[in-house]
Amino acid sequence: MSGQRRRAAVVGPAHPAKGGTALHTTELARRLAAGPGAQVRLVSWARQYPAVLYPGRPEVPGGVPEVPRFEPTVRSLAWNSPASWVRTGRRLAPADLVVLTHVVPVQVPALLGVLAGLRSAGSAARTVVVAHNVLPHESRPGDALLVRRLLSSVDGVLVHTDAQAEVARAHGAVRVEVADLPPHLPGGAPLPGPSGSRVARDGGVRLLSLGVVRGYKGVDLLLEALRAVPAARLTIAGELWGDAGRTVRELAAAPDLRERVELREGYVPAADLPALLAAHDALVLPYRSATASQNALLAFAHGLPVVATRTGSFPAQVRDGVDGVLVEPGSVPALAEGLLRLLDGGLQRLREGVQAPDLEEPWFAYLAALRRAAEGSAAAAPPGGRALALAKRGAEHALWARVGVQRRLGERLAARELAAPPARRPVPSGVPRTGVLQDAAEVADAVAQAKRLRLPPHPDSPKNWDALGAVAAVLTLADDGSRSARVLDAGSARYSPVLPWLRLYGFGAERGALAGINLEFGAPVHRDGVEFRHGDVTDTGLPDGSLDAVTCMSVIEHGVPVAAFLAETARVLRPGGVLCLSTDYDADPPDTTGITAYGAPVRIFSPADVRELVAQADAVGLGLVGELTDEVLAHPQRPVHWARTGLDYTFVLLTFRRR
Repeated sequence: MSGQRRRAAVVGPAHPAKGGTALHTTELARRLAAGPGAQVRLVSWARQYPAVLYPGRPEVPGGVPEVPRFEPTVRSLAWNSPASWVRTGRRLAPADLVVLTHVVPVQVPALLGVLAGLRSAGSAARTVVVAHNVLPHESRPGDALLVRRLLSSVDGVLVHTDAQAEVARAHGAVRVEVADLPPHLPGGAPLPGPSGSRVARDGGVRLLSLGVVRGYKGVDLLLEALRAVPAARLTIAGELWGDAGRTVRELAAAPDLRERVELREGYVPAADLPALLAAHDALVLPYRSATASQNALLAFAHGLPVVATRTGSFPAQVRDGVDGVLVEPGSVPALAEGLLRLLDGGLQRLREGVQAPDLEEPWFAYLAALRRAAEGSAAAAPPGGRALALAKRGAEHALWARVGVQRRLGERLAARELAAPPARRPVPSGVPRTGVLQDAAEVADAVAQAKRLRLPPHPDSPKNWDALGAVAAVLTLADDGSRSARVLDAGSARYSPVLPWLRLYGFGAERGALAGINLEFGAPVHRDGVEFRHGDVTDTGLPDGSLDAVTCMSVIEHGVPVAAFLAETARVLRPGGVLCLSTDYDADPPDTTGITAYGAPVRIFSPADVRELVAQADAVGLGLVGELTDEVLAHPQRPVHWARTGLDYTFVLLTFRRR
């Protein structure tokens, strides 16, 4: 929610409904309500769907909430009561934002009824569908038609994977946002113990399969693969549904498996999860197909590595060979090979690679994506056409390949005491914190210094100058020497040098510490510990004071509202945090009338523009590091040439500290 949009309603399952979707809906309402002045209602179901569609018990056993209830929550919807649908929509008419949780098509008529009630009451609410599964894993006739009607009736749709985004667009969604499913983990903290959350026991490696057993989850494939891994034991904990459940029971009872397989049938209450996870060595997710799941994050939170198939959200969550093993879906041999990789000396190494998931940061990105879906903003199209996009992609992969090779080589040499660790790599020098690129000699010096420091240089030579200055500012002004600074590259490109250079200096060991945002980006992409995601530099969605440094290299001249960018940067920087930005500049700017690029008129800042920027920064608490005199703003040459526009100019670099 932004501006005056402070009243919201979330429509979806909540306690006493069980399962991950109910937890997600409750946490989403809680996060929306945390905004200043926000008023949020959670509207849930009295009856979600016919009993024939849910063989198990749909409510939490014992009636104990798995997460704290959200208030106010009303249970006014019933799948078989059209009057409840329209009545609910009318009651929500004063809201500014209505979020509809889509789980199964049988609920779509009710959600359409809510929308009809909103319209009949003259509501101006923006409407967003959060689609956990655009189409069900086991579809029925008419599902696609119902889903198309729902997705085409709202302002935006939020999904959790790129694959689901394509399905949503193919079924009528006009505006689609993609965001990783944020953590909403039941069960609380892991059990304490000297070896993480493991408990002492005898026997072989213990594997865990957790959750409802359905055909698409591939538990039968896991049992078949287990035959090739005699050193492993398996617990299957969850409800066993239909034909898939019968198949699993039969396989588990086979003479060669029954001594190594334990069936723990029935819903696993949240309170039982810490002990259950502590009693096992790894979680296995053998899905044939998937959308988004938080089970991998749940395992990581309790110190377990994960064996998963390359489907749904698992490839983005599990780092193959670091904190888990990824295999191809639908293949018993591939799954057996993955289990053997886990057992063949890899379990301890993978356990050491497990990091507890960040429970906060993903929610800020998620709420920002929800806001974009509501407001109808979409990812900007990459400029320059397909040929330029391919060239950028090639540069990106070449750069990150070099970073990966260099980091691994450096770690090996440092381990053998043959080289200094990344923390002792010399700090870049020669670029002022605040200053102007003077001439071609400074460009050549910057390229030579990057090579000397073993930093992969940018192919556009002048861009090495401001990148060196930004990295030096982070190293000397924003970091305490621990390399733990949290840095955002605003308006980033995945082939630009600041974030990969910081990675080579040892930053980014903590997940999420280095990130780049750009309106061109779609779903998050990870490169060697750095996350690149869709984001607006004037509205990042990050919490106040959460960053140590923001860099912004040659971005603000491309139509960015400068005052809004500076205010947002001041908000997200901690006191003492650093902003380092560069922009196109000339002491006597050439005429750019009628010249456009990146969807906006080309702008080359003048001395007056730079002074105005510095004044705007000062007004929001960003003090300039260095002086801005006439001598500083002068330059004898124009060492930057933009072939696409035919313009010659230079760069100015400005560094600010948050008061």
